[in-house]
Amino acid sequence: MGNFIGRAREPEVNLKRKLDLDETESLTGFEVKRIKLHTTSQYIYNTLFVNGEGSDVTICALDHEWKLHKLYLRQAGYFSGMFQGSWKESELETIHLNIPDPNITVDSLNIAFGLLYSDDLVIASQSVVSVLAAASLIQSDGLMQKCSKVMVESICSTTVCEYYQTSRLYGQVKVEAACVSWLEDNLMVKHSNNNLIAEINPDLMTRIVKSHNLFVLQVEMDIYTLLRRWLYFRVNQTSHQVGEKSAVSSFFRDKFQESGKRYLETDDGKDYQETFHAVRYCNVIRDFMCAVEVESDGIVPGSWLFPVYRERWLSMLRVEQGIDRGPNIKPEVDGGSMRCGRILMRDVDHCWRWNGFNFAIDLLVMYNAKTPCSLSIKRNIKSQRRVAAVGLGSQRKVIYKIKIFSLDTRGHVCACTSVGPCVAALEKDEDRVVLTHDNDKQRLTFPLYVSATFRVVSTNEMLNNFEIRPLAC
Repeated sequence: MGNFIGRAREPEVNLKRKLDLDETESLTGFEVKRIKLHTTSQYIYNTLFVNGEGSDVTICALDHEWKLHKLYLRQAGYFSGMFQGSWKESELETIHLNIPDPNITVDSLNIAFGLLYSDDLVIASQSVVSVLAAASLIQSDGLMQKCSKVMVESICSTTVCEYYQTSRLYGQVKVEAACVSWLEDNLMVKHSNNNLIAEINPDLMTRIVKSHNLFVLQVEMDIYTLLRRWLYFRVNQTSHQVGEKSAVSSFFRDKFQESGKRYLETDDGKDYQETFHAVRYCNVIRDFMCAVEVESDGIVPGSWLFPVYRERWLSMLRVEQGIDRGPNIKPEVDGGSMRCGRILMRDVDHCWRWNGFNFAIDLLVMYNAKTPCSLSIKRNIKSQRRVAAVGLGSQRKVIYKIKIFSLDTRGHVCACTSVGPCVAALEKDEDRVVLTHDNDKQRLTFPLYVSATFRVVSTNEMLNNFEIRPLAC
């Protein structure tokens, strides 16, 4: 081995000066004390806002007075226009505010005014709606943004409906979108939460059920059964804690027998037509027992279902006779695509199928727990036990859109991977990896939610887009 040749090291020079003896002795026995100084913001808040020193205007509202300063009030659009314009209040020393909004309280006004003097105040989620109302009144964009951030971060099952209505009332688009997204991910996860289900109004429920991003737990029929229970709660305002399947079903069947009309055809039911129309009945009737249950419930008019039966029958014939070998247009999901989902409780390998007639293709979904975890789809012909007849054509096309995600304790997505819409041309018994997730970048936690949308037949003009017949006068 050769010798390593390097540069000669120069002698180190200690640049730290040594303490003199007298200096050392002078520090001995003294305890170093750190004095915490009040920040300028705290001083301004306490002196000017809390104590009202140097106030040049008094704001009166809700039987309360605030000694404030025009210089700070001008940060809010309402007062900026008042003091800089030709309003008569611009010269007044006392200004009386009319508060028509019941959401505004003395406490929320106090927070709204206080935040004009200091950014250090904390807005609690319990009072954020009231503070947002006050911020909207005085037209403080900065405060409204703060409230919006607090609301987005604190969305949960007890706040989502209130936040949604509040966001629409005060024009908070980000909060509205966040509430819709939360419900898309959690509506069926929280399906047993009767209070949450009952609180959702028809417009919001329609918006969620129509969404292509809705996480459907199991199959489309489960959306229908959730809506049936939701409708029962809407009709019976004091029955949120009942809602057993037998009680709900018998309630609407008894009404049908009494009136001879399906509930959605009655005057009481017309407000819920659009919501129930958002269900993809073309995928509900894929299962015989589901079709029988929907017909016997006495809720959905037969005029809604008959065109769907016809379309499904014709689609089945097209597949059976080899005319339809799957969607052959650009990959996209639509109102006829099959929405389905599953919850994986443990990080182990899984393999499953969603039950129901699927046009002669047995589509298996497989979760591989080995890092990096992945999802595969397989066109099963012989390798696995089948539950229905399958087509033996050499190739079938499938459009898929898949998302896997994890939720934290409040229902917020903490990890997510998605793919699609994509087209897969599957040979016999072919399995294909369609999604992988790198846990090093974003850690998935369990339970893991698998949301999928499939289309296995070509687009048909009818699908689920039939018209609601007008009610008879």
